[in-house]
Amino acid sequence: MSSAATLYNIQQQILRIGGPLLIVIGTISCLMNLMVFTKNTLRKNPCTICFIAVNIINLLYFYFGLLPTILSSGYNIDPSINNIVLCRLRYYFAYVFACWLSSCIILAAIDRTFITSPNANTRRFSTRRLITISMICISIFWLLFMSHALIFTEIVQFAPGYFVCYYQPGLYTTLMSYQSISIMGVIPPLLMAIFGLWTVRNIRRVQRPAQHSRAVDTGVIVIGQLHALHSKDQQLIRMLLVDIISFIICKFPATIMPIYSQITQYNAKSAEQQIIEQSIIQLTFLWYFVDNSISCYTNILVSKTFRAELKRIFSNAYAFYFH
Repeated sequence: MSSAATLYNIQQQILRIGGPLLIVIGTISCLMNLMVFTKNTLRKNPCTICFIAVNIINLLYFYFGLLPTILSSGYNIDPSINNIVLCRLRYYFAYVFACWLSSCIILAAIDRTFITSPNANTRRFSTRRLITISMICISIFWLLFMSHALIFTEIVQFAPGYFVCYYQPGLYTTLMSYQSISIMGVIPPLLMAIFGLWTVRNIRRVQRPAQHSRAVDTGVIVIGQLHALHSKDQQLIRMLLVDIISFIICKFPATIMPIYSQITQYNAKSAEQQIIEQSIIQLTFLWYFVDNSISCYTNILVSKTFRAELKRIFSNAYAFYFH
């Protein structure tokens, strides 16, 4: 058996086993996150509103983005190759959910930068109203911006009897590669890193022994003389920073592949090399969803408040059903 065939079989088995497992783990993670973040003690925080949106989007993304790929690549079940409407909707919603997801994390990072700012006027921008309006506007923008997928995605014949739901060949395929690299690849992690580091910088500034910056032992960091960064906000920042790190680690390989494809697009490739490249793309796509699936478990590790709320939820559920 050739190396290409071996890799293809490995990729198919990973998708068959790892794909459904990732969806189950991710669904449980999102549901537990939603149970915690929708509690009265947390849901009024602007950053928490972003977290709620992220987990709802993750749930949709699992079943409209990851599941179709698992069925087509792992089980050879792909209704989109026989129905142009399903084909276009599949790509459209995959793009929209990906952009919604990264945008909400960026908004959460911006909000945490605002709330940790030493400037009182800047801190006033951290409001539920502003974050809600921003999320609505960004959602509408991506719905309109990605509408090209409803027009230029087609059922393409790559070989006799072999049809694939894919970009329209030619210029559109090239443009989509650049879109994947920039809008969905490089820019979101870059913005997350910038605002995440900015937030860390703000926190470190207030921890320095200076006239307008002091730390106390009551779970509160005092910024300036009038603003207190409470323990709840500190832990939301911690959860957000872990989410950003996970996002960058898991999304980065999916950014490399379009770059590689653009560099090598005019190179003559054997059928075996094409199979190897497609197998690697499918595996990076599965890895792409890992951070979507683990946020609840990382939140449990880094946040005392999250653990306490989750424990309270399970205790109340146990008392309700068994007593």
